[in-house]
Amino acid sequence: MFGAGLSDSADVELQSPESPEDVVEGVDVELACTVDGSGDIRIEWFRNGERVTRGGRVSFSGGGPGPGGAPARRVLHLAGATARDNGAYRCSASAAGAGPGAGPGAGVVTAGPGRSFPLAVAGAGAPLVLVPPRDTVARRGGSARLDCSYRDASFTEWYFKDTGPLKNATRFQILENGSLIILNVGRQDEGLYACVGIKEESAEVPQKYTAQLTIAYLDNLSASSFEPELSSDHLAIVPENNEFFLNCRPPKGIPPPTVKWIDPQGNGIPDSGPMRVEGTKLVIESTRSKEDSGNYTCVAENLAGTHKKSVQVVVATPPMITKDPVSTTVEEDEPAILSCQFSGMAYPVTSVRWRKDGRLLRDEGSHFHADPSNGTLKIHSVLTADRGEYVCIVNTTGFSPVYSKPAHIHVKEKLKFTPQPVNKKMELGATSKVNCKAQGSTAPTIHWIKEGQSGQSFPAHVTVNNGTLIFQGVKTSDRGRYTCVATNAQGIINATITIEVHVTPKFTVLPQNPSEAIEGYSVLIDCGAEGDPKPTIQWDKNSVMMNDLNNPRFVVLENGSLLIQEAHLSDTGKYGCTAGNSGGFKREEVSLFVRSAEGYLPDGPETSNSSEDSMMTKTVLITLGAAAAYMFLVIGLMVWCRFRRRKRKQNYLAQETAEGTSALLGKGDNVEPACAANGDTELGERSKRLSKASNKQNGHAHTNGHPRSDGENTAQSQSSHHSKKSKASYETLSYARTDLQNMMLLGNGEMGEVYLAQAKGLAGSTAPVQDGLDNGNNLGVVMVKALNHTRDEASLLEFRRQLDMFQRVNHPNIVSLLGLCREQDPHYMLLQYSDWGDLKQFLLASREKTSKKSPQSPQPPQPPKPAPLTLAQIVSLANQAAQALEHLSNLRLVHKDIAARNCLIASGLRLKISLSGLCKDTYKKEYFEHRNQILPLRWLPHEAVFEDDYSSKSDVYSYGVLVWEIFTQAEFPFHRKTDNDVLSSLQNHELHWKIPKNCTPAMTALLGRCWADSPRDRPTFSQIVLAISEMKVDTEM
Repeated sequence: MFGAGLSDSADVELQSPESPEDVVEGVDVELACTVDGSGDIRIEWFRNGERVTRGGRVSFSGGGPGPGGAPARRVLHLAGATARDNGAYRCSASAAGAGPGAGPGAGVVTAGPGRSFPLAVAGAGAPLVLVPPRDTVARRGGSARLDCSYRDASFTEWYFKDTGPLKNATRFQILENGSLIILNVGRQDEGLYACVGIKEESAEVPQKYTAQLTIAYLDNLSASSFEPELSSDHLAIVPENNEFFLNCRPPKGIPPPTVKWIDPQGNGIPDSGPMRVEGTKLVIESTRSKEDSGNYTCVAENLAGTHKKSVQVVVATPPMITKDPVSTTVEEDEPAILSCQFSGMAYPVTSVRWRKDGRLLRDEGSHFHADPSNGTLKIHSVLTADRGEYVCIVNTTGFSPVYSKPAHIHVKEKLKFTPQPVNKKMELGATSKVNCKAQGSTAPTIHWIKEGQSGQSFPAHVTVNNGTLIFQGVKTSDRGRYTCVATNAQGIINATITIEVHVTPKFTVLPQNPSEAIEGYSVLIDCGAEGDPKPTIQWDKNSVMMNDLNNPRFVVLENGSLLIQEAHLSDTGKYGCTAGNSGGFKREEVSLFVRSAEGYLPDGPETSNSSEDSMMTKTVLITLGAAAAYMFLVIGLMVWCRFRRRKRKQNYLAQETAEGTSALLGKGDNVEPACAANGDTELGERSKRLSKASNKQNGHAHTNGHPRSDGENTAQSQSSHHSKKSKASYETLSYARTDLQNMMLLGNGEMGEVYLAQAKGLAGSTAPVQDGLDNGNNLGVVMVKALNHTRDEASLLEFRRQLDMFQRVNHPNIVSLLGLCREQDPHYMLLQYSDWGDLKQFLLASREKTSKKSPQSPQPPQPPKPAPLTLAQIVSLANQAAQALEHLSNLRLVHKDIAARNCLIASGLRLKISLSGLCKDTYKKEYFEHRNQILPLRWLPHEAVFEDDYSSKSDVYSYGVLVWEIFTQAEFPFHRKTDNDVLSSLQNHELHWKIPKNCTPAMTALLGRCWADSPRDRPTFSQIVLAISEMKVDTEM
């Protein structure tokens, strides 16, 4: 059968009239096509290789399989046959989901054309074929002969694949009788050959008959060719005196190969006798150990050659235990060996396993090793848990296992402490216990000795009970070194420990809670403690250790009290006093409130000096007025700066639009993107304009912020969550912002502004174009992301997340973190940039022109535009993105915003994953505010939007949208839907993606998996990379 449920070929036979001699002009002819198979079988008819359709004098009847599994039969009815109907008739069959158990999604299998029928109706004035050409199979490199003969033909011509007539040449010879000889046959010669008989001065059409030339082939035999299927070592084990059979299925081949078997002596096996071949099956009626064991070879052969595959047949005999394992007694920690001697076949036909206390032993780890070939069990270091009953099991394939008599391992336990005594710290005056337990082959005797008191008994408050040392009211004299001694018949062991006696800290003076202080005056917070050893006292404020006690305002007195010599309003808070020694810690907390000194006169009552009260009022009024003026000035400057920045950006965008910002490539409208790697691209011009900026602004224009306050350092704002190693790594990225020049605003993100800038001598920017370095002045173009909202926790966390992500990655398709400016606000993150800019603008630029311009009005010269991406280039970009995101997922990192706007494109169509995140203005349309979060709604799956569940699987969904953007040349997803419509459809799982027209079937299937509703149904990035690598696309750029 061919495929699943169809015969190899479909054959044509004459159904009516009964004999070809009865086929004359005007007779109705019926040809039947018969196919063995199952399923919904579809049969098609062909005449001389051209499909025959219903109409006129042609009709069809019959169809699928008949009742009871009868072959499918379809009949071609030809009414009133004439010479014009002559030719070679063939049929072919196909079935969807053929084969038992095939579901509706099963593939289509076909049965190619088989035996044809040459219809020959004699007609007046038309040649009549006498010898029609027959289908021929030829060996590669051999020769093939096609015979053809006509009556009343003036001459005969041969055609091959609509070329001809064929002439005598090096590889073709046409004999005088019309036969065609093809020499040195190759794959290029396969196909239909047409023999045409032509009669001169005849109005009838020439007669034509076709024949198929096929190159013989033969597939290899493999382990799956045998039934039942063999193991990888091609070993078949059969018990002695049993029937054995092994079928060798013939491999695929044309012509169908024949199969024969060869015995171990190299002789062919006959088709009768106790050892015989039945069709393709080897049968041995009653196996014999010595005579029938050996290598049997299946030989498949046809015109193409011969293939062989050998099978080792082992006739097994039943095993027998010749010597049972012997019980043994072993010292603990010593090795032990049990041996089980047997007679039987060699390993792996016969193998030995061991059972301990009724459970099979598994050879895992290094504690013991059971050799399955010789029946030896070796325990490297015996434990008490190894004592028990052991049985060896000898198993030969085809026979029941044989069990030995049980053997016991007795373990002689060593004298040892269980567990080892350890040092002890005891509280003065408390009741305390020190345990010492030991075990051995016999119960040991345990006693204690204190160093320096040999032969003396313990004080009355110290007793020993069953090896436990008990202190009833610990005294200072109890400290020292104690030795536990255990003895039995095996010997003596001892262990020495140190006992320390301490007094847990206790507060002798507690601070007054709450306490008050007056601004500008001193305040004393009492705290005293005692203990043994003497405790040390540490102070903390608001649960943060006070490490700035070198400040002359704070003094810790000898008794532990805290003196604040000059109280400030900022000193208000909760102060903790912690007393600690080797015995433990105690802590007390007090709240301190510092009251403002306004209206308070330390030298006398308020009424004594009213002039000072007036001066205080004036001072307050002047201060408030100056503060208000300063606030108005700051607000005015902020409004002016924002207006100026917005206007400058609008002018820049207008200039970009006028000059064709999307024109990225070199000269000519039809230049391939990969060829435009020179500096004449439009984005290359953008980088050049940085060095020619008319405002000549440098890093100083953006570094005039106030110095950082405590806690505003980005790398340290979350220091409790990061290691010192992480902090040190950020120090190596430190970069002076004074070396940033010609900063140009790209847009605004959630954390702050995003710029392009020239960085002087920045490590990592070495390539002139791709990493942005100008060899002339050592300047490289970088992307600068500013953190303007240093007090916003969400912005801080996101800034830190991006820092960690781009610092950890090391992949050619992901931008690298090049530097970090932290010496003052705003903080800057410096990332790699590319010479062609972001991918979205590149895709928009590659769109074909749709607007028509008036030929009468002259147009200004336009920058060159890139040609649309080819399918191979699209697949290459998708593959680069997948490899980059696979690297991210392997590091357990999540991007969260994968889109064309956040990817960069460089010379040679090299893609880099980035994260500009211009959600406030430049790409504001592509973001949506949901639950107080700005989200790339159309790029995210359900779980990310409604459950805030971001993972590598949500990145897979976004990756699918990125590939969709590349195919559609940056089309806006669901552009006909509003954001609320998209949100509602996503929530109800009704958002369905439309596959781009030029998407291949393999990529269509992959994108469908990426957009699956359940994250578990989406592929991993490793699976995506593998799937793209297997796509049959010419990726030659």
